[in-house]
Amino acid sequence: MRVLITGKGGSGSWAIRGVQAGTAIGAQVVPMASVAQIAVVSVVIGVKRIPDSLLHAIHQTGTPFVWDVVDAFPQPECTGWTREQSIAWLHSEIDRLKPSAIIWPNTRMADDAAWSGLQEVIYHHHRPGIEINPIREKIQTIAYEGSPRYLEGWAEAISEECNRLGAAFLVNPESLAAADVVIAVRGPRWNGYAQRHWKSNVKLANAHASGTAFIGMRERGYIETQSFSERWVQDPQDLRVALESLEPQSARQHVAARFGRSALTLEHVAQQYRQFLGKVHAR
Repeated sequence: MRVLITGKGGSGSWAIRGVQAGTAIGAQVVPMASVAQIAVVSVVIGVKRIPDSLLHAIHQTGTPFVWDVVDAFPQPECTGWTREQSIAWLHSEIDRLKPSAIIWPNTRMADDAAWSGLQEVIYHHHRPGIEINPIREKIQTIAYEGSPRYLEGWAEAISEECNRLGAAFLVNPESLAAADVVIAVRGPRWNGYAQRHWKSNVKLANAHASGTAFIGMRERGYIETQSFSERWVQDPQDLRVALESLEPQSARQHVAARFGRSALTLEHVAQQYRQFLGKVHAR
């Protein structure tokens, strides 16, 4: 079975679901693939957003088409949407794409879609080759992975806690193991129904694999893949309590042990892809 992975490309999601996962399953990985490239494969996977020109090329060939949704919803436009409006967008996108099968980032999105076609939930894997956290005696560094604009409304509380602990704050550290705690929060402008319920688990996956203590908001992608040693916050006022619970080295050592047993590897995800694509190809 020859597999091609394509999409708009260029995003972090593309690097994870396109390049990393594609390479692991032996697929050809080509952003904005041409008709000629699509026509010679058995299955084409479109990752995240699929522009009309690429969709036309896919449909022109008649090749079975799997949509790997990831976080395809428009941000920040979707923040103000209700659950009903979010689902209406999702249904309209499925109608536009007309996929043969769908890969969902979590169970909640699949349940909301209530789609009757061939489908699978595949959670995000952690970064390959991630370093293991040494679990330092004290919290010296708090980290955040992602665009700092999402921290709107949290910056003051983070600064206060860093000052209290005598800790540094790093955005997108080269290694997550360089941080003692990683936070995954978002401000109101980026915290709508779609983000809370449909976002992937990738930040928690990286924390699990590195053994880095995690403080995050109760997004469904995190809840569905949790180890039950995460710390949850709803607003900036919750941050101090969460950090205080992680100040003892023994607490973070306990977290690291639990996280290691919950880590989602690229190899595991690649096996899920292969099994699902076998079902698509057999139809």
